[in-house]
Amino acid sequence: MLIRHVIVYLFARGLPGIVNFLALAVYTRLLTHEEFGRYSLVIAGVGLVQVVVFQWLLLVCGRFLPAHIDQPQTVLRPVLAIFLFLSVIFALAAYAVASVLAAPEWRSIIPVAIVLAITQAWHELNLRLATVQLDPVRYGVLSAVKAVPALLLGAVLAWIYQSAHAPLIGLISGALVAWLFAGRSAWTGIRPRLPSSEQLSEFGRYGLPLAITFALVWITASSDRLMIAWFLGEAQTGIYAAGYDMAQQSLGLLLTIVNTAATPLVIRVLEKEGVEAAGRQMHQNGELMFALAFSGAAGLIAIEPVMMGLFVGEAFREGASSIFLWIALTAAIIGIKSFHFDIAFHLTRKSTWLLVTSGLAAAANLGLNLVFIPYFGIAGAAWSALLAYSVAAVSSAIIGFRVFPMPRVLPLLVHGFVPAAGVYGSAWFCMQADISPVFKMMLSITVAGAVAMIIFLILDTAGVRQLAGRHGYRLFKNIVKR
Repeated sequence: MLIRHVIVYLFARGLPGIVNFLALAVYTRLLTHEEFGRYSLVIAGVGLVQVVVFQWLLLVCGRFLPAHIDQPQTVLRPVLAIFLFLSVIFALAAYAVASVLAAPEWRSIIPVAIVLAITQAWHELNLRLATVQLDPVRYGVLSAVKAVPALLLGAVLAWIYQSAHAPLIGLISGALVAWLFAGRSAWTGIRPRLPSSEQLSEFGRYGLPLAITFALVWITASSDRLMIAWFLGEAQTGIYAAGYDMAQQSLGLLLTIVNTAATPLVIRVLEKEGVEAAGRQMHQNGELMFALAFSGAAGLIAIEPVMMGLFVGEAFREGASSIFLWIALTAAIIGIKSFHFDIAFHLTRKSTWLLVTSGLAAAANLGLNLVFIPYFGIAGAAWSALLAYSVAAVSSAIIGFRVFPMPRVLPLLVHGFVPAAGVYGSAWFCMQADISPVFKMMLSITVAGAVAMIIFLILDTAGVRQLAGRHGYRLFKNIVKR
């Protein structure tokens, strides 16, 4: 079931992923270093709002709705009421603070950023609802319908005005179009209703530690851009963002797809079959997560020269390329930490432990950035991120074993390192071919993907052998019948 769900979500998020790559290629060619740096800083700020103000509510929806799947209004009505309340309070507070403290060159962009933060949070809530209800088709439509108009409008505006406002307005428009086209049906008959005191207490015990946790996660993930802007300027922030986003929008997207399918599945297994069955499902999930994280990072590192030439503007390439290896490894560690080890705390509702692991990572990242960025530039920020997330992953694994019967790490590492070696070797070999860059990248991805699938079959990663055998048998029967 896991592999089948992952395949469905792979198609559901495939088009948006391609569009995001095209957006990186377009904006690094149409915007200057400074404007792309401002755009990146706004996205980082919107991310902070998302994780501090809204993300805990999304996770409350994802954790509590499966238990009320036959009567979703029990959870959705209070969730909607809380979302509207948070949106109003955030908008008023953000505008008031920005009016006083924002620098003159930033004042025109603040209202756009506020609207983007709210529309993005609403879009993410609708995506979470689709995953909880195991509706990958609606998930895919929401993602695709947002991504395409966001890029089209953003690119046109960027071509005309060459301003950081352009991609932000595109993102707002895309989210609104997606809601009107594919999101409204899920909320039919749902009206906001204040939660009961018992429900609010239950939501708070689970969600409020997560709000603090996600603030710490943001410090680890995005404070580097603010510190680069402080020490080195907005132009260097744009260069760093180009390299960082290249890894996160490829490997990060792939691992998010796996998590989108895997986490709701293991929560349902826990609710219906108990802890032992959920432990078995976590073992399967972990094999796939480790395999894709390490083999994906290895493949990206091998094909990086061609990817940079195709998807990053020439003015950004040298700097972005200098940090790509470290960011690709960081993306793999982030995925394993967030989408495997941390799941133990969500399953047991012991979200307070996330404060410990995220706090360690945030403290390490801030301290290392303060030392590394002034001396080593954007490379220092990349090293800080890798070290900080490694600390977080190890601490999450150690504590996670104490609260939930998580699978042993060594077998998972085998499922990660063996295909990674095969992927890197095959992709590197294909990169030596004397053909056009586009065909070289396509050849490398195809061959490395085939090698990875063969290794997955040999290792029986996430039970893929049984799935392949079942579908192979059906195909054989159909051929015989014909």
